[in-house]
Amino acid sequence: MEITANPTLRTILDEKFVKMTLDPSTSVITAKWIGFLNMDNLTKGCGALNNAIQNEKITLHISDQTELKVLTKELQEYIGGVWFEQVEKLGLKKIAILMAEDVFAQIAVNKVNLSAQFRNLSIQSFSSADKCAAWLAE
Repeated sequence: MEITANPTLRTILDEKFVKMTLDPSTSVITAKWIGFLNMDNLTKGCGALNNAIQNEKITLHISDQTELKVLTKELQEYIGGVWFEQVEKLGLKKIAILMAEDVFAQIAVNKVNLSAQFRNLSIQSFSSADKCAAWLAE
């Protein structure tokens, strides 16, 4: 599921650190994270995701981290300790993570996911966009 392959995609946020789109046909919001993030970038992107999840009643999300670089400990703590809880309360049910090529980013993401425990939010990591889409469609 390539972000640019679908002409019906609606842009939610277009910044140098994240490209965020909503596919109205599947109700999947995709965020493609790019480069090294700082807390301002992350909170801006997560805020836009939260708004879209709430306003559009989104339950499925692809976090495309193929171009993400290392996540600092501060960012990991925000995602695992604050943001996951926020989106679970907003009704998000599944997050499919398309894994980063950067091995250090992979380690950080896996650490965040393993430490997070939720009642209604499932998080899985995948090596391909097709596998992300198939899991979300289950």
